[in-house]
Amino acid sequence: MTKTAKFSVVMLVCSDLGRSRDFYRDVLGLRVLGDDSPRSVEFELADQTALSLHHKSDLLAVRPGSLQLGFEVDNVDLFVADCVARGVPVFQDPYDELPGRIAVIGDPDGYPVQVGTFRRN
Repeated sequence: MTKTAKFSVVMLVCSDLGRSRDFYRDVLGLRVLGDDSPRSVEFELADQTALSLHHKSDLLAVRPGSLQLGFEVDNVDLFVADCVARGVPVFQDPYDELPGRIAVIGDPDGYPVQVGTFRRN
């Protein structure tokens, strides 16, 4: 094999694409790359890496717990307080961990989303 695979996309299956689009755009602040609603929506995660949301179908099922996304935020405690005010479920309140302070919130389909403020050396 002459080429190395390069990570490019994370795909989540959603029960309500519009509600999930709004969560990732409005709560996490991700930039929409393309909106082909009601079929799919794509967000920019990093340079040439995307989060692709797809509406559930006979072939695609919602399976929370099978994947956990992680995002860095400036202040996890304030971010979680804002999530609570927006009605976003909090699966795990902020706690201290070796890399920094971490919490877990839930997206509209119940997928866990880790948010954290990390220490930099």
